[in-house]
Amino acid sequence: MADQRNNPPPPPSPPRHTLAPASQRQSHGDGLVQRQQPVAVPLWHIVPRMAGYGVVLFIVWAVLTIMFPNVFTRSSERAVINSPVSLVTSPVEGIVMQQKVAAGQSFTANQPLMVVQNPNIDRSLLVELTGKKLDTQQRYDSARARLESNRRLMGATEQDLQRYNSAAQREHATRVRALQARLASATAQEDQQQEIVNRNQNMQWAGAVSEAYTNASRYQLSMLSNAKAAVKAELDSAVGESEASRNKVYASSADGPSASLAQRRQALSAESAQLTAELEQLEAYGKSVDELLATEQQRIDRLSNLEIRATEPGTIEDLIAQPGMRVAAGATLARASNCAQTRVVAVFPRSLSDNLLPGARLNVHVDGLPAALPASVAEILPRAPDGDQARYFVPFPPIEKNEIYVIAKLDRPLGKLPNKPNAAASATTAGAGGTAPASSGHCGMGRWARVTLDQSWLGQLRASLT
Repeated sequence: MADQRNNPPPPPSPPRHTLAPASQRQSHGDGLVQRQQPVAVPLWHIVPRMAGYGVVLFIVWAVLTIMFPNVFTRSSERAVINSPVSLVTSPVEGIVMQQKVAAGQSFTANQPLMVVQNPNIDRSLLVELTGKKLDTQQRYDSARARLESNRRLMGATEQDLQRYNSAAQREHATRVRALQARLASATAQEDQQQEIVNRNQNMQWAGAVSEAYTNASRYQLSMLSNAKAAVKAELDSAVGESEASRNKVYASSADGPSASLAQRRQALSAESAQLTAELEQLEAYGKSVDELLATEQQRIDRLSNLEIRATEPGTIEDLIAQPGMRVAAGATLARASNCAQTRVVAVFPRSLSDNLLPGARLNVHVDGLPAALPASVAEILPRAPDGDQARYFVPFPPIEKNEIYVIAKLDRPLGKLPNKPNAAASATTAGAGGTAPASSGHCGMGRWARVTLDQSWLGQLRASLT
């Protein structure tokens, strides 16, 4: 160390000049300068540099994907063509006797699909209605018989009343004529006695008779006048009774039988009117019972050989009950689908919820079709339990954490596609815990599809930034 401090370092050696190649030397005589030629870089220098650039780009892409997932994720590869299941059920228990639409065939609305026979249908209501009909008929016949009897009694009473009225009228007329004769006789006697009184008065005034003799004749005249008045009053009473009897007012003792017969006829008439009203009520009630009985009989006939119909058109996909099988009430006979209700079930990240609101436009690329199909979001499900999936023909694709189900509705029916096996769908469904049917050519159910948002990158970026 002391030697190094005492001895200074040697001076630097002058730079070594090397002779440049002839192509790079400058020519000072003519003043021209030659450009240096590029030197080729070795490949082992370029590869690490490009790898570094790739790593940087991958990191940038990963960061942007995490920050803006709805910009870089625009489609779903896990989507399947699906359709709601229409269950054909039997409202009654019985035996399937006939199958009118085979599996794979289409049917229209209200078309008979199967015939279920039920010989053990409950007929208690039919028996009860039949009993009511018989009871009503018996009451109607009884009331009608009583009405006929009353009408016959009324006819006989009317004839008796006419005979008694005729006899009473003759009796009243005879009495009136007798009284009129008595009145005429009393009038003649009074007139004769009046002449005697007048003669006696003149003889008294002449002094031929005494006043007592004249008073005696006057007393006899007054007696005759009183008798005449009595006969006149009796005649008036007889005429009044005759007029009253002629007007069906029975006030005389001679009209007693006629009054009894008239009262009996009136009672029979009132009873007949009541029976007529009762017959009308029973007839109306019988008609209503007949209508109910006919309706119940039609219901029993229909349920005994019930035609199972569908309210909407569709296609039979699976036959669960074959002819000859006994089914319970409410049992499923077949499963049907409708191409007009074809749906697409897709799995999307939950981060795209704002872009997948109901009504959002989508493009569906179905496996086997060259062009995309327009669709719209119909429903969003955060999860789909077995109960919800049972409403569809094909089980849903499996879902992971932070993912949702999007059910899309096609703008127009998909129609029939050529048959194509879909092993991926079967494998996916088996992994989800179910069994998937083979890919059906009808409506393309069970085929995989790819669903893409119908929105540009710029629009998605603008939506995510806003």
